[in-house]
Amino acid sequence: MIRLSCSFKTYDWGKLGKESEVFNLLSGCTEKSDLQNDIPFAELWMGTHLSGPSHIYGDENQSLATFISFNPEVLGRSGKMFGRTLPFLFKVLSVRKALSIQAHPNKSHAQELHRNRPDIYKDANHKPELAIALTPFEALLAFRPVSEIACFVQGEFTRV
Repeated sequence: MIRLSCSFKTYDWGKLGKESEVFNLLSGCTEKSDLQNDIPFAELWMGTHLSGPSHIYGDENQSLATFISFNPEVLGRSGKMFGRTLPFLFKVLSVRKALSIQAHPNKSHAQELHRNRPDIYKDANHKPELAIALTPFEALLAFRPVSEIACFVQGEFTRV
């Protein structure tokens, strides 16, 4: 097992300081004096994504991507397909406010969206997600069918 120094994001919706599971996980792999208790710790990132790459703990000059390129066997047999990167970005979220709805296109659609609108779609990767609760949480899944939603709308309902 390789200990990592992970990146984190301080989005407004994250839990503040010690209330955040992200803060608590980070405190195990960084100097606690480096962590401010009054900012939102929203996401902990573990991976090779350029916007927040992980590094080998104790060696901030060696990114996880570099380590993988010199030690490709750490990814096993399937690692040969992905080169120097991981095929996923592992995140831990610590949510204080409701999150916006997100679209997660398949791989080919993601490539098209990135090609046409790189200002909005920052990379060409699809973003399948899997959620595992580390702490209690509530989530909204799916929507009612349009015909049911229309029953709640007064006046004319126009499909857009």
